[in-house]
Amino acid sequence: YIDPMKRHLTVYRLPHLSISQYYYYLKMMMISPYPPISGIAVLCLGLCNILRLAVGSRGHIISGPASTAHDYIPIVYVTAAAIVLYYIFLFYQSAVSLVEFNRARQAYREKKIEEKPSFRNTKYGSDNVNILAANRCAGNFNEQLIPFLVSLYLYATFVSVNGAVKFGWTWLFFRCYYLYVFKKGMPILRISTMPAYCCSWGMIGGTIYEVSQN
Repeated sequence: YIDPMKRHLTVYRLPHLSISQYYYYLKMMMISPYPPISGIAVLCLGLCNILRLAVGSRGHIISGPASTAHDYIPIVYVTAAAIVLYYIFLFYQSAVSLVEFNRARQAYREKKIEEKPSFRNTKYGSDNVNILAANRCAGNFNEQLIPFLVSLYLYATFVSVNGAVKFGWTWLFFRCYYLYVFKKGMPILRISTMPAYCCSWGMIGGTIYEVSQN
């Protein structure tokens, strides 16, 4: 670094840290919820951009089945949005687990609990409703994603691109608030799951009907 006032080279040295200190700071970074929270913010911006592109392409959506690669562009936007939403749920799952783990560590230091918490038990073996909801939100989305995408592309290929786009965005809408209704329990949970199931069933059923007529 050249100081413009002194006109000579000035060397700034990083403070010397021992291996144990480096390990400590690395460990603190690994259990901090801020990296996944930052990831969620970036992914949300990406999702908003995908929505902007999808809205801009509405005039180019064909009503019949796709016949060229270009016809699938609106379907690509739906697919990209679904994948981004999935990673938002995954990052949220990590963030919630880290927040609750740090709370448990603080409670242990303050002698409010007797057993020292471990991250693995906190994330995967906890009865904490926030962690359970985050785990099921990501897990249930993962379980339904492949049937949804297969149905989406089959419907666009054999029936209608426009219909597939409508089904696809509707499915994403019903999936996006699963976390909230999961915490409410049954039967409120069904206002997210059942409409989403009907979207996938409608696409696969419509595809089977269409191909059986030809």
